[in-house]
Amino acid sequence: MKFRPIIILFIAIAGLYACNKASDDPVDTTATTLLNVINTTSDTLNYYLNGTRQNSQSSIYTGGATGYLSAQSGLQNYQFRKNGQNTVLFSLPLTLDTIHTAYVVRDTTKNATTGATTINTTTIKGYSLYVNGESTDKTFLKLDTVKVNSDSATVRFVHTANGVAALDMHVGDASFTNQSYGNTSKFKTQLAGANKVITVNLTGSSVINITQKLTLLGGTAYTFYVKGVPGGVGKSALTVGVFINSQ
Repeated sequence: MKFRPIIILFIAIAGLYACNKASDDPVDTTATTLLNVINTTSDTLNYYLNGTRQNSQSSIYTGGATGYLSAQSGLQNYQFRKNGQNTVLFSLPLTLDTIHTAYVVRDTTKNATTGATTINTTTIKGYSLYVNGESTDKTFLKLDTVKVNSDSATVRFVHTANGVAALDMHVGDASFTNQSYGNTSKFKTQLAGANKVITVNLTGSSVINITQKLTLLGGTAYTFYVKGVPGGVGKSALTVGVFINSQ
């Protein structure tokens, strides 16, 4: 019994030392950003950093996107592989800045006829990397500054069909004309609603290569992109993909 206070004191001191030691451990200050990978190739892809797969929840199916995932800022070298294969398809060095997601600009507009007020919000969401082929030169990176309106949809068009001439896209009554490969349009306002007609044609041609319909929601920002080639069949058919930036 004489030794019990000494033992208790020793345990208390040891615990205090452990707490102090833990507090001295370096804090992880790795700067991060957000990266969305859009796959317009005809294969399902995965991408890796230092051997670790980054799209851990799901493979990136043809025409699909990862959504904005956390990524390290600065220069990083990513590797892309076809799903189920260990061979690296290509390596891609990317330099990404830290995204200050707190950056938000809001303004309001008032309808002179109805008196209704629209809240317009502009936010930097992150980066989108468009993978349009099986080599580094068939990719491009864009910083996503996204505009959202409270009472309508906002839409934009990115030409991602590598090797295809300039295209026109119409989403409802929003038109994007003479868009060359790699070009990203600004967001345009489009009334929300069901069965919005989307068409795509080669600039200067009256032949409609794609006709699709989609429901657009208010307060939502959409990026439309394309894959394939005009006249293509199967996986090579010219098709429209869509990514919702405001989620």
